[in-house]
Amino acid sequence: MTADRNVIFLLADGAMEQMLLGFFGRDQFHKRLGCAPFTYETIVCPNKDPGVYNTAREWLRPHERDKSYAIVLVDAQWNGSPGADAIRTRIEEQLDGVWKNSAVIVLDPELEVWFWRDHPELGTVLNLPKQHRGTPIRELLPAMGPASWPPGQAKPTDPKEALQFLRRSKQYRADKSNAVFKRVAALSANGCTDPAFQHLQTTLRTWFPPEYAS
Repeated sequence: MTADRNVIFLLADGAMEQMLLGFFGRDQFHKRLGCAPFTYETIVCPNKDPGVYNTAREWLRPHERDKSYAIVLVDAQWNGSPGADAIRTRIEEQLDGVWKNSAVIVLDPELEVWFWRDHPELGTVLNLPKQHRGTPIRELLPAMGPASWPPGQAKPTDPKEALQFLRRSKQYRADKSNAVFKRVAALSANGCTDPAFQHLQTTLRTWFPPEYAS
């Protein structure tokens, strides 16, 4: 692998970091993403999404000379958010002319949209009581409301509220730690149609085409 195939990720919180560690911790993860191998580092902004939005350039500044690639991950929904498009534009303006290769990935509405997939191991990932682990997660969520997962939908109506429902429930007692994001990311992401995930995958494939995998 060439020395310049390094990516610095600026992230809004520790859950995002755990999600990336799960994706990139899998064996031959680059092949699963459809790109050549690369190395990476993560920066977690202590001021979360607003900090990334307002000061992405400052957090990435120490790496401007020794890194060729930068990816910023930030949620679209947070208190005071101007919306996904404005977030993307503001951060892109900060990095324009500074980084030769950069991408801003806005998760709409939030990171939890990457959490949900119709996978039989989801109950194990959440550390649900054993009697519930074999039951499809759709059936454990409310039949109606923001935490529901209606038939035919790829995700619950409100991905964050669905996770919070399982975490608040005295019956299910889902794991409240950020480690669940790492565990779920270690599951197959095949068929993920979320635009932000597709943006990330396309970016990495463009920067590191599989034909240059040596």
